[in-house]
Amino acid sequence: MNVKQALSWGYQQIKSKKIKTAALEAEVLLAFILKKNKEFLYTHPTKKLTQRQLDKFKKLITRRKKFEPIAYLTNQKEFFDFIFYVDHNVLVPRPETELMVELIINLIKNSKHQILNPKQSQNLKSKFPKTRILTIADIGTGSGCIAISLAKNLPKAKIYAIDISSKALKIAKKNAKANQTKINFNLGNLLEPTKTKKIDIIVANLPYLDSNYKNLLNSTDTKGLKFEPSIALKAGKFGLKIYEKLFLQINNLKHQPELIFCEIGHAYRKELTSLIKKTLPNYQWQIEKDLAKKNRVLILKKRWGG
Repeated sequence: MNVKQALSWGYQQIKSKKIKTAALEAEVLLAFILKKNKEFLYTHPTKKLTQRQLDKFKKLITRRKKFEPIAYLTNQKEFFDFIFYVDHNVLVPRPETELMVELIINLIKNSKHQILNPKQSQNLKSKFPKTRILTIADIGTGSGCIAISLAKNLPKAKIYAIDISSKALKIAKKNAKANQTKINFNLGNLLEPTKTKKIDIIVANLPYLDSNYKNLLNSTDTKGLKFEPSIALKAGKFGLKIYEKLFLQINNLKHQPELIFCEIGHAYRKELTSLIKKTLPNYQWQIEKDLAKKNRVLILKKRWGG
């Protein structure tokens, strides 16, 4: 079987499962097997695959037909223009999460952003002067994609990355090394490893999948979720169980962060509002929407002067 025939076969196999991106996925998997870019597939359509390459390709197609995420088949995922190793021990990074990273970088670099009014911007400048080393804690780091992307764009910041899974931390450390970033990794439950440290900014992409799947991301294939670690997905009836634990920890800190960024599910704003008022009364908050106009990033700001 040559490249053109393999592409056609792979496309038809994936399409049979009504996967809309079948053509692209066939290209990605064949290019991965051949260790070439996608352009190679169309400039060398008659190149024959070795039997070993063909067997590997067919095996990956079979796994994809069972809705296993492409990222697990290739063990890599692009996030914020960086490549990350991923496997079944960590959640597949989603494009929606890039919004949170972008918000933090823009805010720190500019000290001016739509999430702050002029008075707040000035206050932030005094609290986060350019000469000061910022400390950021990424809670539930998983593959490390958030912490590493922040480290690459904010090289002067001191970044802690925490996860309750030792297997996830092993992967995050691997990604940090591959992307040449220095990060303080900690094994533990939410803020426990850093509760005595003074953290300026907390960023968290914790589980927020509710029991009825109303918080499901637009880019998430429901059938593929069974391949991802449930500990990184599910969070009770309203998808707020883990965030409630985090907020209670923050409320009990001696040194509370100035800013908190959380990726959230879009379906339970009323319940989220109630939780914030109950657990973090000295914070004001607002929500940023993603490209699909869905509630996606919760920003909590310590009341200035409070």
